[in-house]
Amino acid sequence: MGVALDRIRVWAENLTERLGPHRRAHRAWIPPRPYGELVHIAEAHVKAPAAGRRLGDAVRDGPIDIIMLTHNRLEHLAATIDALEERTPEPYRLTVVDNASGPDVRNWLEANRHRMHQLILRPTNEHVPAFSHGIAATLSDPFVVTDPDVIVPKLEPSWLARMLDLVERYPDFGLISVGLDPVNRPAVLEPASIDPRAVVNGELVEAGTGTVFQFIHRHALVTNYRSDGQACTNVRRTGYRVGWALNVRALHLGWDDYRLYPGHLLSKPDEYGIYREVDMVPQPPSLEELALAAPVVSTTRGAGIPDAAVIEVAWDGPVVGAVLPDVVALDSLAGERMPFGDAAAAAVVLKLPPEGRAQQLVREGTRVATTLVLALAPLTTFDGRTAAQLAPPGWRGREAAAVGSVPLAMAAAAVGDPGLVKQLQTSTGQDRERWLELFARAAFGPGDLRLWIWEREQGGPAPERVDVGRVAPWRPGFLEAPEAQRPGLLGRIRRRIDLRDRADVWLGRLRRRTTTQRESEWSS
Repeated sequence: MGVALDRIRVWAENLTERLGPHRRAHRAWIPPRPYGELVHIAEAHVKAPAAGRRLGDAVRDGPIDIIMLTHNRLEHLAATIDALEERTPEPYRLTVVDNASGPDVRNWLEANRHRMHQLILRPTNEHVPAFSHGIAATLSDPFVVTDPDVIVPKLEPSWLARMLDLVERYPDFGLISVGLDPVNRPAVLEPASIDPRAVVNGELVEAGTGTVFQFIHRHALVTNYRSDGQACTNVRRTGYRVGWALNVRALHLGWDDYRLYPGHLLSKPDEYGIYREVDMVPQPPSLEELALAAPVVSTTRGAGIPDAAVIEVAWDGPVVGAVLPDVVALDSLAGERMPFGDAAAAAVVLKLPPEGRAQQLVREGTRVATTLVLALAPLTTFDGRTAAQLAPPGWRGREAAAVGSVPLAMAAAAVGDPGLVKQLQTSTGQDRERWLELFARAAFGPGDLRLWIWEREQGGPAPERVDVGRVAPWRPGFLEAPEAQRPGLLGRIRRRIDLRDRADVWLGRLRRRTTTQRESEWSS
């Protein structure tokens, strides 16, 4: 029998490969403030579990095992585990599977190991399939899988008691997850809607669900866990229903990744599907913009000037405004007069001012700025004169090194590598402060550009923020999520047939049946 099963599996895999690479672009439906607001969600008005029912009645080999898959995003992880501990009075066993996170997460996991039943550390990022390591290392039936960005609600009876009650009363459902509170659902997503025909007794919604505290029966999922969408499909193929709890709503911190962890959102593999939240992520700065802006930012911050009190006037595109969203940036200036009042800013930055107007623009900058005027320009811009020679009365001038030619050339060269550009978008959006620190130290070696600095000799009170009034500042654009590619004819046939997954389900059911028969024979 074992040989025959292996032959069937090999045949299915070979036929699948002939039809084309197996790539599934799925979006599991998941219904939507800084952390202090996010963790406070309203208690749901739901039915309590029936009186007299014991919590353990719904779990074999309990307490219930909760398997949490992590990769970076330490604040989400800590908030999720904190809420789980505070809002779950019943016993449970937490297994954390870490997908090669950064040092901050791994150090936190090690320091908090005592809060977990098991900690499984993976040397590489296996993405969603790494759930299988935790499932194999646990015993309870059902078990729970979840992402580390879901805040369980505070309820009485608890969220866990209510979920186990649903699991016991709806044995025809092989997979049930919590629902999600739409309070922070991103605006770019389609409005959350529920088909009334999918509602079961006002308690469950029969529909696919994401990895948000999914309660799964072991006999319902007989394949490895590869993705949330595939898990739902394979549970259905074993003859069970899938759905989520209409009246137990958790908070999905991941919906705020577009602003809290944009790098994590941008780094998701293509097979995860299309994430429309990418449309809400501001265009990350390029390495060249970071390299040019770094010495300027180091100087303004070194003088104690807030980013929001800086005005940048740029010719050939802003760089400080591209890197720091609080800076008020203007893309060029028609005349010499800036559209701001006297002492409107603490600092004014001139990026590549035109040669014939540069000196007048410096004087205009001293009218608007209370503390500093900086110019990023070559010597030819000021006809070789020194900053001290150009300083207006009441100001003193000096020169400093801007980014060197070699570091700047290295930054510019990154644009020519499409693969590197995608990685850099992930990194510069998430780690721009580290990049600024790196390039601030790259102000060495020969280079055409200089940083010209004029400081007011007797500085007065400086504003904390620029009042833009009627001025429309320049802003970087937003990223665009790629459009979903419609598969061709062979791709649609392959997806429809789905031989490999169907074979996995069939083989798993057969193994389960064989194991059950043997156990029955042994017990008799």
